[in-house]
Amino acid sequence: MNHEPYAAGTMEEAMNGTVMISFSRHPAKGYLAVRIPFDRIEGVVRFEGNYSATAFRDGYRDGEHAMQGQELVILDFDARYTIGEAMVDFEEYIALVATTRNHLKEKHGVVAERFRVILPTDKPIMLERGEFKVMMAEVMARFPQADQACKNIDRMYYGHTRAEIFVTGGSRLFDWESFYRLALERKSAKASEWSGRVRRPDCLSSVQRSYATFFQREFVPGNRNSALFRLACWMKSDGVADPELRIRELNYGSPAPLQEDELRKILRVLE
Repeated sequence: MNHEPYAAGTMEEAMNGTVMISFSRHPAKGYLAVRIPFDRIEGVVRFEGNYSATAFRDGYRDGEHAMQGQELVILDFDARYTIGEAMVDFEEYIALVATTRNHLKEKHGVVAERFRVILPTDKPIMLERGEFKVMMAEVMARFPQADQACKNIDRMYYGHTRAEIFVTGGSRLFDWESFYRLALERKSAKASEWSGRVRRPDCLSSVQRSYATFFQREFVPGNRNSALFRLACWMKSDGVADPELRIRELNYGSPAPLQEDELRKILRVLE
């Protein structure tokens, strides 16, 4: 295959039909990111190795090395959902449907159509890994038959040399940003619910103001988990009453809160 080296995508490139994808024969290293026309993506899908929608610094596939700028959303479907149903559900989009290596094979006692849907996006996905997971969770809420484990930014997929390929007849590129906005709206509504459970003093103490100042300064993309962990330790050391409620209020009141599973891990320090 004749590939162009990967460079950060633009909407114009997406509209012209080129997308970024990375691939390697090793599951965890050696990932090469390239830009190719979407109508040639089946060559990567049938690659005898692994591929990902994410480019990785130095070719190492993990969350720390994952780079922003994905131009594909990939959804896996493993059971009780057919290719025919997918072709209807995704008919408005430009999309490729490819069977996986376990297609129509027995897996966990079930024989089913197993395939993935690959959707080029209307703009590069400029989200850090926590935000990416939030966005993908919302996409999967819209398409609940998709494998819920495939939310991580560093997700890779096995190529299948005998994959059957189907192409939808749609004309729309996938608008990931609308799903991310909806996810933030849900988080904001949840924050309001938590805020309603907290009795706010008319005047915050100096210590409480210090917590708020620290949170506003430190709770930024790439540092959110660390900031909340440090704040939880600080509150525990100060003997704050009900620190979990205060941490939750701050988290869910932010524009880009951590997901509940990540938050629970941090809150263990209060036990």
